[in-house]
Amino acid sequence: MRGLFEYRLEGSGDAHALDIKVDSANAKALARLDRYINWGEVLKLTENDPEATHAAERLHTILQHMGR
Repeated sequence: MRGLFEYRLEGSGDAHALDIKVDSANAKALARLDRYINWGEVLKLTENDPEATHAAERLHTILQHMGR
């Protein structure tokens, strides 16, 4: 199953669902990528945009969970 990466975005208006399917090798690579992102800098850059800040926090959490 190596190499599988699939995503689907569905919804309209304010409600969207993002479905991402990755194999274990890609999930581990994404989890490692999380270590290289300076999240403090990202949050500083998005401090005037609460929605972007929330999205960055969620992305950070998702990447951390993929490494487990």
